[in-house]
Amino acid sequence: MKHGKPFFSVMLVLATVFVAGVRVEAQDPEQKIVVTVRPAQTVEERVAEEVKAKELRKAADEKLTSEESVRIAESNPKALLKRGRTIYITSGTSFFEPQQLQNALHKCREFDEFNLALLGGWDQMKIADLLIEVDRPLFTYRFTYRITDRATGIILATGKVIAFDGDAAAPRLAQRILDDIKKARGTVK
Repeated sequence: MKHGKPFFSVMLVLATVFVAGVRVEAQDPEQKIVVTVRPAQTVEERVAEEVKAKELRKAADEKLTSEESVRIAESNPKALLKRGRTIYITSGTSFFEPQQLQNALHKCREFDEFNLALLGGWDQMKIADLLIEVDRPLFTYRFTYRITDRATGIILATGKVIAFDGDAAAPRLAQRILDDIKKARGTVK
């Protein structure tokens, strides 16, 4: 079957409309276009605007920094330690594992009385109230700890115990840490 030129032309137009997705709509005869022409800024004006914008950003940053500093300064370390409920423990030494302190804390009756909870797993660090870091300087038998408020970074308590190894240090560290929490909560006799 042979088709002529008119059939081919109609098919070509239909294919073009189909492929191009042409949408035909009636247009409003009155279209208004508003054009605003401003004179070009001089180099001095552009530089002055940039400097002003930088100064405004700097002032806003300084204000935020000072507000944050005031908020942190008004935070009472005792109150932060008293409010802390969840604890994440890390170790900065290969001579002490966080699990040793976790086990020692669970054995203390004060731990349950204070309604404390220990968090494990690296991803849980960001939701803990208190961070406890245990360390042991090289060539010493001194185990140190530091309790920090995770949200503000304020150091709430520090201390040390002398022990031969991590197994002997863990119960002593647990007792010292719980004593610090007792003092903060006002339960020390």
